[in-house]
Parts: sequence; structure tokens; C-alpha cells
Amino acid sequence: MKTMKSIMLCAVLTLFAVGLVLYPAEVSAAVRQSAERCLNVLIPSLFAFMAVSAMLISSGSTAMLSRPFRLFSRYILRMPDSLFAVMLISFAAGYPVGVKLISDMLDKGEIDEKTASSAASFCYCGGPAFYSGAVGLAVFGSRDVGTLIFLSVLSADLVLAVVVCRFSELKAKTVDKHNKGGALLVSSVNSAGKSMAAVCMTVIFFSSMTALCDCCGLFSFIQRLFGLTDNGMTVLKAFIELTSLTELEGCPYNLLPVICAACSFGGVCIIMQLFALKSERMSLLRFIELRPLAAVLSALFCKLYQPKLIGTAVFTISSNKSLCKINNLGASICLILMIFLLNFKKTLVISERV
Repeated sequence: MKTMKSIMLCAVLTLFAVGLVLYPAEVSAAVRQSAERCLNVLIPSLFAFMAVSAMLISSGSTAMLSRPFRLFSRYILRMPDSLFAVMLISFAAGYPVGVKLISDMLDKGEIDEKTASSAASFCYCGGPAFYSGAVGLAVFGSRDVGTLIFLSVLSADLVLAVVVCRFSELKAKTVDKHNKGGALLVSSVNSAGKSMAAVCMTVIFFSSMTALCDCCGLFSFIQRLFGLTDNGMTVLKAFIELTSLTELEGCPYNLLPVICAACSFGGVCIIMQLFALKSERMSLLRFIELRPLAAVLSALFCKLYQPKLIGTAVFTISSNKSLCKINNLGASICLILMIFLLNFKKTLVISERV
């Protein structure tokens, strides 16, 4: 079995290398676009959340964040306060943040491997800003659509949380050692910077692989084989790369349940980012097993919420693709330089102490 896996891996990587030689222009364009997407979208939207979230974990303030919801977290979800706070943050911050925070808690000894694996299955959401901007406004020209998608994904995650906490006891303990003052800021910024580097490199690599599949005609073959429309093929691509949803044409309200399912799944690219961010001690097997169920639940909740939130009529609204083309290049470069200077300063302080 190991020999077969090695042969298959070698064959795939060899084909990938051959594709890089045959289609250098297409791959270069995909890498350039993905790098621009990281600088203009991912870093500005995720870095601050990752840094602040890391501060909450490192300072031990997560228990206070969840205190107003203690009755709900303790007696309905049966979840420790610190993990409930991580779940709240993951619902607002973005897909990779929840798994990153759970990994930090695991490395600090606040939770065990079983609890980390169970919690990762439902601490996973794109956040209302992403759904409203990248999908609701950019495709449908309506924030209500973004709200519908967010509530559908959120409801599915809450159902998973209730089910998982009923069958698996989540345990968390308080760790007395917490960072304070300047050390808290520096360590949190450094942790967020390393995490963003892993996320961006994964996105760039995955974009090159997707570009090769497109150049080889794989997507066109699938579209002809199943008789998919252009929008249908775009939604299918979203299960691989979620930002493909911004390429939807018109206002495909009939595809909203499938769009919600894709947003709940997150795409293969985002799941690869989770593997890049997670702790070596953490398993994502439970997450992979339950994510298809979450996608189905999100589609069902969309069917339930859609008549109440946006109605059944299809409106022709001009979409605004420019929402996804905001130029944050300068700010992102300054942010990267700041992280470099913080690391450099930290190294100097350690050298002086030694």
C-alpha cells in the first residue's frame, strides 16, 4: 500500500512538473492573480482577526468573552467557556481562524487531542463580511443574500456543535501562564504573520494546480459530461476554490442552496490551508467526515430561510465586481514590513540578553 501511494504521488507530481513546462504563461498568470488576491483581500481581511484572536487566547481572556452566554454554552451546547469563545470568534473572523485558535489551545495544553478534533468540526465559518461583500453584493447586489448565506452556514455549524457535544465530551482546563504587556503583542503579531504566510503560500500553490487543470481541459470535459451551465460549472469550481463564486453571472437565485452548501464546505483550497495551520498533534479527520453533512444542512436551512429573508422573486440587479478588486497592496506591504521589524527587534532583544 505504501509503495502504491508513493508511485501515485510520484506520478501526480511528475505530471504537475510537466504541466508547468507546457503551460508556463497560464501558470504564471494564475500565480500572479492569486498573489494579488492575497495582498488585496486575504491579508487585509484576516490578519487583524488572527492577531486579536491570538491575543485573546494568549492573555486568557476567552472565558470572559463567553461569560454573557454561559447559560447557552453550558446547558444547551455543553461546551467549556473557552471553546465557546473560540466558536464565536470563528463565526466572525473567517475560515482558518477557528482551527488556528484551537491548535494554539492544544499546544498550550488547555485542551486535549480529542477535544481539539471535535471542536474543529464546527468552528468553521466564512464570516458575515465575506458573504455580504464577495457574494451578496458582488454577485446579487444585495446584502440580504449575504445575510441568508451566513445564517444558513451558522445554523448548520450550531446543529453540528449540539450533536458533537452530545456524543463527545469537550474538556478544557485553565492554564495559569499567560503572556502580558509587550510580549503579548509581539508574540500574537508574529503568530498571525506566520499563519498568513502559510495561508497565502497554500493559495498560490493551489491556484497554479487549478490553472493546469483548466489548461488541460479537465473543467471543460466535466462541464460537457454533466451538461452543466456556465453558472453551474462556476458553483462546482467553488467547491475547489471558493472565490470562484465571484465569477457567477446574473442573479442565480435558484442556485442559492448550492451556493450555501459550497460556502459551508469552504472549498478544497481552504481545507488545505487548515492543514498548513493546524498543530502537528491535531487531527482533522472528524472535520472532514462532518463537513459534507454541514454543507447539506446549510442548503436545507437556505431553503427554509430564503422565502422569509429575500422572497422567491428573482430581481435583476446589477452586480458590482469592483468590490473584489480593492487595492490594498500598499497597506499589505507595510504590514509585512512591520512583522519583519517586530521579528528583527525580538531577535535583537534575545541576543542582548544572551
